Amino acid sequence: MNAMSPQGAMPAVGDVDMLRGVKVVEVTTAVSAPLVGRVLAEMGAEVVKVESRAKIDVNRARLARPTDPEGYPAHEAFQLLHEASSSKQSVTLNMKTEQGRELFLALLADADVLIENFVPGWLDRLDLPIDRLREQFPRLVIFSASGYGQTGPMRTQRSYAPVMTALAGVEGLIGYEDGQVMGCSALALADLNCSFNGVFLVMAALVVRESTGQGTHIDLSQIEAAATLAGEAFVEHQLRGDQPGPVGNQDPDGARWSLERAAEDDCWVAAARAVDESGPDHARAELLNRLRAKGIESVAVLSPQQVATDDRFTSRGYIQDVEHPHPAIGRLTVTSVPWRVEGVVPRIRGAAPMIGTGNEDILGRYVDAARLAELEQQGVLK
Repeated sequence: MNAMSPQGAMPAVGDVDMLRGVKVVEVTTAVSAPLVGRVLAEMGAEVVKVESRAKIDVNRARLARPTDPEGYPAHEAFQLLHEASSSKQSVTLNMKTEQGRELFLALLADADVLIENFVPGWLDRLDLPIDRLREQFPRLVIFSASGYGQTGPMRTQRSYAPVMTALAGVEGLIGYEDGQVMGCSALALADLNCSFNGVFLVMAALVVRESTGQGTHIDLSQIEAAATLAGEAFVEHQLRGDQPGPVGNQDPDGARWSLERAAEDDCWVAAARAVDESGPDHARAELLNRLRAKGIESVAVLSPQQVATDDRFTSRGYIQDVEHPHPAIGRLTVTSVPWRVEGVVPRIRGAAPMIGTGNEDILGRYVDAARLAELEQQGVLK
């Protein structure tokens, strides 16, 4: 690991090997659980994503566009796939076959962690219930992330980010201070909140295993986790009996922020109180200087594209470029994990793997090349 970068200098990007020797198997889709695997991979773990061409990860389901060149691998090109699944390897298994299940169990036999986020019951239907996996692999840490948790009346219902934040009470706080609920923040807050809860829980379970020798089954309800994002509203209700609702641009302490338009097109500044800057329009930089000169706390309102190029982020190693193995996709820009370890930004070890490209390397540890070819012909590796 590289030494800490001097203050203000571009941080070093390098391999972080805190989890070297840890093997993670994940059977996941979308963002919430795949991102757990990606973070663990960039902390040094080997992460194997088990997939099926019969039911691909939703982030591989990108439809071809009219502008795509002939032969363009659309199912490998969705940016969110790389945000959620960089730094991993991919194998394909048809787990509805006996041989597919046998290979899956072989993967788990020398794994430390299993991550899964499909609707509860899917493992039972494969005759691989979690209780059996725990009995067969007592040291295995199993992280199950589902919308409603592994128990309860809604456990088998599918869930998506806006549904989860709505049921968690978050959407009911979004709107103007006249009380009208706007809702729909259009951000996958529940997914990302689940992801980082998952990373910390898995790492804690690995630490506990060092002393007990036993794995753990972690059952995370993404809706319950999302409810923690509305914590202040719950406290307000408990203390005062109020019905929390939208407060517009008002801080919890009652301070009101305002949004001031700058001269540039669709360009705004957030200020800690209403301000009077009547007169000719000001460019954003000048408006910020004028407000701060008056002692008014103020910041630029940035678009995601502006964040990706802003020095305050890029100087921290906020983004990294990686080369995709398919030449038609080429170079990709992916956000880094939001921390440094001893001054080093964990290196993104590669773009999200093309589906099944790890079959020979990973599955070849358990069966020879001839048998692997037979399984391919039999549809076990689809």
